Amino acid sequence: MSKTGKSDYIYYNPSSSLTLNGQNKAGINISQSGTSGYYNMDDDEKKSYEYAGEQFALNLPELNVFSADTQRDLDNQVQSYINKGTEDINDIYTPMLQDLQNDIASRFGNLDNSVFMDNLSKIEDKRAGAVSDFAQDVSAYRQDLINNELANRYQYLDYLNNYRQQMLSNALSALGASQNLSNLSNSYYSTLNGIASANRGSGFNFGGAVNSALNAASSIADLYGNIRGLMK
Repeated sequence: MSKTGKSDYIYYNPSSSLTLNGQNKAGINISQSGTSGYYNMDDDEKKSYEYAGEQFALNLPELNVFSADTQRDLDNQVQSYINKGTEDINDIYTPMLQDLQNDIASRFGNLDNSVFMDNLSKIEDKRAGAVSDFAQDVSAYRQDLINNELANRYQYLDYLNNYRQQMLSNALSALGASQNLSNLSNSYYSTLNGIASANRGSGFNFGGAVNSALNAASSIADLYGNIRGLMK
């Protein structure tokens, strides 16, 4: 058996790339100066990523600051709540006062008597209690509006941040897949180099080495197929 020379060795490929729908999506480059990776965003990804970042930066400084328009809107909602509550209180107690006046006038001919004053005092006490309770409701209602506004703002910023983080996570996953491709490829080359090295000696199981090389190549194909499935 003739010995093979140094030229029989297959040298390692220090770089790899991941292609999706014809686009070079991600890759790993290895050189003597170090290792670098890249991820190519398509136009839609880039616009979305930049928009999320811009909106986050714009809204963060104003997160707990209410503009004049926002404050005006809150005040209008509170005033509507007050108007409705006042109307409800009047709807309850105005008929009671009118019924009392009519009853006393029909029985005594005038409203200048102790019965009217006693009943009037009771009604006014109840109305005063209702007004006091309603004032507390108004205060709580205003605070609820403020809390809801702040909650919506925080939720929006959280969404923007999570969206950007997810895009970064997708990029890192693609880079990791590219690195795995490079590792499998180099494993395949290592097996072939083992074949070339063993050919210089005797008793080498050539068939087993070829099968190992083919298995490594098959692993590369399987991984690439899985990556395409995950990226859909």
